[in-house]
Amino acid sequence: MRYLGPYDVLAVAARVLRCSSADAVLRTDLNAVERVLDSVRLTGGLAESAGVMLAGLVRSRPFDAANRVVAVAVVLQFVSLNRAELQLEPVADVDELLDRIASGEASYREAGAFIRSRLEHRPVKAEDLQEDLRLELLLDEETLTFDVEQEWWRGVRMYEQFSDPARRVIVLAQEEARGFDHAYVGTEHLLLGLITEGESIAARVLNAVGISAPAVKELVVEIIGRGNSAAEGSIPFTPRAKSTFEYAWGESKARGAEQVRPEHLLLGVLNDRDGVGGQIITKLAADIDQVRRKLEQRMTYRERSESLVAGMLTESAGASWTTYGRRHHLIHELNALLDENERLHEQVANLRDLLRRHEIDPDS
Repeated sequence: MRYLGPYDVLAVAARVLRCSSADAVLRTDLNAVERVLDSVRLTGGLAESAGVMLAGLVRSRPFDAANRVVAVAVVLQFVSLNRAELQLEPVADVDELLDRIASGEASYREAGAFIRSRLEHRPVKAEDLQEDLRLELLLDEETLTFDVEQEWWRGVRMYEQFSDPARRVIVLAQEEARGFDHAYVGTEHLLLGLITEGESIAARVLNAVGISAPAVKELVVEIIGRGNSAAEGSIPFTPRAKSTFEYAWGESKARGAEQVRPEHLLLGVLNDRDGVGGQIITKLAADIDQVRRKLEQRMTYRERSESLVAGMLTESAGASWTTYGRRHHLIHELNALLDENERLHEQVANLRDLLRRHEIDPDS
């Protein structure tokens, strides 16, 4: 997602108030504007971020005149920057929302829901996206690759935090990007990598909700198109993809996982609904929140099972490496059993559906 800075907001204010940039500075509470912009960066999703921005600017009143008009104009600029349009008709509904925000009756969540209902994403041309990425990557000196471990997260090398299946997802995502002749790896390529990896919880959940590689590839071409030429060497990751990695890393730590797994990467893709990967899941799945719930249910089940094994082999201060290795061996064996159990459940579910389609009650 692309964000506005204080000077972007001042430029909008100057246009609305029909004054010079210098006058706009004098007529604006810059500290209040910066607080709102900082809050926007802590949220995920274009509609949610725009809701935080609108509610924050209306309530803090940083502009000395036409505050509401400027606030709406800033939100329109923010939405447009992220290749979307916000429909303001009928205006009476917008005025009512602004009244409720100003009085404290409507929260930023309600503002976000209102904006989401009127948000229209513009189709992105391949040339436009390539140019945007070129500029972003030129400005981003810490471009992430998995050949050179340049990026650090809170003092830990990111590459070392990825499990083998998660690293395979990254490799597959790079291969998918090359297949489209794209000069970058985005969330759409990560989604394809998660599907084609095939063995993880993430792959099974995506398969269970009917999200397949051919369907995703078709939408990638529809939304973005193909590139002009295949990239050579390591392909850089987009800022959205890197945000997905960071979100996945945070989720793995919050859940007490030793490594970032494919399911954490899928949580990152699901978190960014305005990324191409998130848009594709929204189009292909009946309910993106249902996808997340199904994923978290399977993750919780797996985590509880692993915790049970770990509890059975609690390591004392003098535990040997043999005990440590035994614990990991048992967890590996348990995961294999859980995978087989999930496959059997899926086969049974498919069989029950088949019986129902032939008007046979599977419980009779």
